[in-house]
Amino acid sequence: MIEISVATSCLDNSESVRYAIERAIEHGFNGVEFNAPSVYLSKQTLVDLKWMFEMSQEHELRYTHHFPPSALPGSHVVATRERDLEDFSQEIFVAGELGVEVMVLHPGRLHVPGVEREEVSEEDRAISMSHFIDWVKDAAVEAENAGVVIGLENMHYNPGWVIRSHQELADAVDEIDSPAVGITFDVGHAWGSGGIEAGIETFGDRIKHVQTHDARGPEGAGNVRDQHMEIGTGLIDFSADGAIGKLVASGSSNGPFIVALETSGRNPEREGIALRSRDLLRGLWD
Repeated sequence: MIEISVATSCLDNSESVRYAIERAIEHGFNGVEFNAPSVYLSKQTLVDLKWMFEMSQEHELRYTHHFPPSALPGSHVVATRERDLEDFSQEIFVAGELGVEVMVLHPGRLHVPGVEREEVSEEDRAISMSHFIDWVKDAAVEAENAGVVIGLENMHYNPGWVIRSHQELADAVDEIDSPAVGITFDVGHAWGSGGIEAGIETFGDRIKHVQTHDARGPEGAGNVRDQHMEIGTGLIDFSADGAIGKLVASGSSNGPFIVALETSGRNPEREGIALRSRDLLRGLWD
C-alpha cells in the first residue's frame, strides 16, 4: 500500500500537533508532516511530545518535519547562519526523540547584505554555496546522532536562489557526503524547474522523501506560481506508469517512501482537497 501523509499546512488548525494527528488518524493518513514556523517541535510541551510519540506507535504513523522556508543556510552573514543552525539543531534533537524520519530543508535564497537577491553575482553565489555546504555538514553531525535524515528540497531554480539546477543539488549532497543527508523530491517544484523525469534521473537514490502537489506550466519554466494545487487539477501525470508513480512504487533504499501531500494550503477547502488528492493517488497507485 502506498503510504501518504498530510502536511499541517493543509489542515484548518495548522498550529496544533494534536489536531493534525487526530485528523490523520480519523481520515486514515499514514503520517503527518509538521510545518514550521506554525509548528516547532522544540516548542511543544513534554506532555504533547509524549502523546505524539504514543500516537505514532499505536497508529503506525510516520512523521516528517519541514524546517521554516525562511531559513538562510547560505547567508553571507555569520550571525544569520549561526542562528538558523542553532534552531535547526534544536529541532533535530526533538525530532530524533519523536522518531521523525526526515527533516526537510530548503537550500534557501541568496542573502548578501546590500544586494538584491536577484542581482547577486555568480562569484557571491559560489560563496553562498560554500556556506550552505558547510552549514549542512555541521547539521548532518546532529542528524546522524539523532537518527534523522535531512532532506534537501529541490526548489525553483530562478535568480535569487542558492541552488540553480538539479545537478547542483545532487552535487551538493555528494559533497556533504553524509548518510544523514539526502533529497526531498518535490514533484511540483520539479515540474516548474528542471523537469520531473530529469529530477528523478539526476537525483536517483539520493531521494529519501517525496512531497506532492499538482501544478501547471509551462513545464520547466521556473514558475513559482500555480503550485500546491489539488491532485488532478493541474498538468502533472500521476498515473501508475508515469515517472512519479514508478518512483513511488520503487521506494527508497530504506523502504517505502512516505509521500507528503502539500495541496492548497491557502485554500479554504484545504482539508477536503487533501482528502480528495489522497484518494485519487491511492486509486492510481494502489
